[in-house]
Formats: sequence, C-alpha cells, structure tokens
Amino acid sequence: MKAVTPILLFLLLCFSTVAQSPAIEGNSLEEVRDKRAALLVVFKSRVINVDVSDRERAIIDDVLKADPEPKGRYRWVYTQMARKLNKYINKYNSLSPAKSLSEADYVIFFNVVEFRRILDTAYPYGELFVIVKGAPEKLKPPHVVWRARKVLVAEDAINDLIKDLKTLRGET
Repeated sequence: MKAVTPILLFLLLCFSTVAQSPAIEGNSLEEVRDKRAALLVVFKSRVINVDVSDRERAIIDDVLKADPEPKGRYRWVYTQMARKLNKYINKYNSLSPAKSLSEADYVIFFNVVEFRRILDTAYPYGELFVIVKGAPEKLKPPHVVWRARKVLVAEDAINDLIKDLKTLRGET
C-alpha cells in the first residue's frame, strides 16, 4: 500500500503536466481541411510579449497589416519555403497560392527570430503559424490554428506543416 501512493502521485503529476501543455492544446489544422488558398508571409515580427494569447493577437494584427511581398533577406527565406510548398501543391493539388490577403483562406506566417551562421551558411530560425482569417459575417475573428512546436529552421518548420497537412487530408 505504501508503494501505491507514490506511484499514483507520480501518474497524477504526469497527466496534469500533459493536460497543461500549450503546444498540444488548440494545435489543429482541422479548420483548413477544405480550404485551398494560402498566403505565405515571411518577416520578423516586433512582438515580444510574454502572455501567449496577447502575443498571438499581436502577431495576427501584424500579419494582417503586413505587405505579403517579402523584402531584403526575408525574400530568400520566402523563396526556400515557397519552393517546398510548390512541390506539395504540384503533387497533391489540395492547396493553391494566394497573391494577396483578400484572396487567401488562411495565412502561413514564418516569424524570423534570427539567422544563425553555421559553416559559413546562414540558416533562418523562427516560428511558423497558420492563421485563419476568420469571418466577420459570423463574428468569428482571425485566430491561430496551428503553430510549430518550437523555433525551427525555416525548411524544417515548413516540412512539419506539410507533413501535418498530408496527414489531415489523407495524402501519402
């Protein structure tokens, strides 16, 4: 009986930690299952707020007001990510590129956090978000439906998103 109590406490602690994990909660692409038009946006957001909900709201505001045409060194990051998305588009035809925010059903946003130099090559690290624009007529505001689990190299982040899209849509 003495051994059962610590084991139960340990299991309770493990389950409560998993239930509180913000990376798992609300990270579903289900809302974009039938949506086709996606706009890719890449830039460095100036948002550095600690509160997750306020931070996501500020990032959404930045993205919805941003120019979708990348500038400077972000053009190179955009091109890397667009190349991966184009391969997915050409193979499965379940996604189409949007040229402007008004054409898009949702936005794929890569927030460049930093460029790391490894062996004389720059690697863009950042966070990837999928933002559904919302529907004003239904009083549904724009919101983040998916985000990368951690700060990743741009190519790894877009590969994770494509993998999740393939799983969601049953594409192999």
